[in-house]
Amino acid sequence: MREGGCLCGAVRVRAEVGSGIQACHCSQCQRWTGGGPLWSVRVADLVVAGEDAVRTFRMSEWGERAFCGTCGSTLWWRMRGKSIAYVTTGLLDDQSGLTVDQEIFVDHRPGWLPPFAGASQSTEAEEMVALAKHLEGERP
Repeated sequence: MREGGCLCGAVRVRAEVGSGIQACHCSQCQRWTGGGPLWSVRVADLVVAGEDAVRTFRMSEWGERAFCGTCGSTLWWRMRGKSIAYVTTGLLDDQSGLTVDQEIFVDHRPGWLPPFAGASQSTEAEEMVALAKHLEGERP
């Protein structure tokens, strides 16, 4: 179990965390983070304290982004109506042992940021096909 929280401490999280970091280079994540990718880690058994400080922004028909309404820290992205599967890496108090193992939307990666050696790579087109398959699987 790892713990962490936003910049001001209004939102705290505790979860089982995988060892891989996903870097999303989509244009929305770049704007949301100020220029770089959204660094996130897969979580299980997530417990969130301070949910009254969490604010969300619906950025598409299928996804929403969460941030702390007090300090503005980026918290997570999730499929609308689904449980949170990833939280931002920067929330974690202890980031030891984590490595970037997946990069998505790599065709939008800024030229100044080289690829991470050993990380899987997928383009926007590949991610949109995977999303369409996922959404199709949910329809009755």
